Amino acid sequence: MNVYIKVEESVCIDHKEIKMKDIMSLYCTDKDMEQQIKNKSIYHFIDRGDQRKCFSVLKVIEKIKEVDKTLDVINLGPQDFIVYYKKKQDESKIMHYGKILFVMLVAFFGASFSIMTYNTDVGIEELFYNVYEMIMGSAPNGPNLLHVSYTIGLAIGIIIFFNHAGKIKLNDDPTPFEVQMRLYERDVNDTLMIDAGRKEEEEDVDS
Repeated sequence: MNVYIKVEESVCIDHKEIKMKDIMSLYCTDKDMEQQIKNKSIYHFIDRGDQRKCFSVLKVIEKIKEVDKTLDVINLGPQDFIVYYKKKQDESKIMHYGKILFVMLVAFFGASFSIMTYNTDVGIEELFYNVYEMIMGSAPNGPNLLHVSYTIGLAIGIIIFFNHAGKIKLNDDPTPFEVQMRLYERDVNDTLMIDAGRKEEEEDVDS
């Protein structure tokens, strides 16, 4: 009998005991066997703070074989994966919204500073001055139409590029920030799994 498994590359759980159903999707024609495998325990975190553990898919196959040695396990997912254990904590709404506000302020002032330093480096103020004087025939007296147009265009350009404005998305494509976060997450997982393999800390088959 064939058992098809697809393990997630990284999984986060809030309970210490890791069961098969927590880390993968599984298909078997025998539904009773499928449920039995899904409820099979693979690892148990010790009683302390947040932890992570790297696993080889061979460990999963070994545990499935403990249910029935005649099963043919076909892996459709990665060969190694990470399980994160994070203790469930009740966070107050004040703390939750405080973190959101902090991130918003950092992003706003950081972006503002970056735009201002860029404008200073390229001499945008002098450029606007010269363009206005060339077209209008007189020197500008304070902010003018060029400044307003530049500001509006900059805001529209940022919204279009990041594909995000509040809860509104222009289309279903992931934003550049989401893409970079996924790439960063994948690089972190790859590094952790390589380090665990070199340090022989990966949960593998019993030799």
